[in-house]
Amino acid sequence: MNSMKVSPTISARVIDTHVHVWNVRSPWMAWLEERPVHWDVVRRDFAWQDLRRELDQARVSEVILVQACTTPAETRQLLDIAERESSVLGVIGWASLKSGRETAADLASLAGPGASKLVGIRNNHRWKPDGDVIATPQALDSCRLLAERRLPLDLHFPDYKDLPLAAKLVQQVPEGTYVIDHLGKPTLDDPAAFAPWASAMSILSEFPNVYVKYSGWATFVRRTLACDVQKHVDFVLDKFGSQRVMFGSNWPVALVAGSYEQTYRATLEAASGLSPEAWRNVFCDTAIRCYLRPHEARP
Repeated sequence: MNSMKVSPTISARVIDTHVHVWNVRSPWMAWLEERPVHWDVVRRDFAWQDLRRELDQARVSEVILVQACTTPAETRQLLDIAERESSVLGVIGWASLKSGRETAADLASLAGPGASKLVGIRNNHRWKPDGDVIATPQALDSCRLLAERRLPLDLHFPDYKDLPLAAKLVQQVPEGTYVIDHLGKPTLDDPAAFAPWASAMSILSEFPNVYVKYSGWATFVRRTLACDVQKHVDFVLDKFGSQRVMFGSNWPVALVAGSYEQTYRATLEAASGLSPEAWRNVFCDTAIRCYLRPHEARP
């Protein structure tokens, strides 16, 4: 990584590519109750206004909203917010990948105000109702459909040990665009886990259509220390290059570790060795390249 250090200025454009908002009373939020006790801090409502205050304090200009639940109904709500708020550049929603037919039906259900801001779909591996569909042939037609519509597919795995599934999918549907969420879920506090994680990520880096989100890391260790993630983000930047790495806060889930600004500042610190060009890639331009330019080019 380039040793020239850079610090963002107040005027720097920053896009946070991974934030959530939710109402805990929504029927699809039951998954939150299954999380461990240290998640108590996020077992409440988080509205757009709450997020906007955090963004203003950290001087983050724009965001991409990401689904937290496996239902198009939640995605529809996120698109409504995106329609009203100009600083929401896009929404990464949810659609079933059980078959091309089901994917098409779910995408059709998202038509209406804000639909033009749907910039991607996310699969939550092992979450109901799709379960482990990403590892099955049934998902291939769905992924081909997303590729045809120029919708990147975010892949959220519970553990880095599932990363080979992503490599298998990319090999079978090479025309798609894929985003590995949360650095591929490394186990930051286990030195022995670095080598197998790095091996899996190295394989994925060989595919030019695979991106990585520099996000979610503080949640793994429940603190906001740049030293916890330094080795991992350096590895990802070396293998993928800044052109395929993008910043995401994972707010409000990141609150189990610290405030939005604490997570953001630690994220910046671990990336302080970036050149100005690489910094712009990670904190702005990669998001545009991955999500927004393909979106603008859709028929």
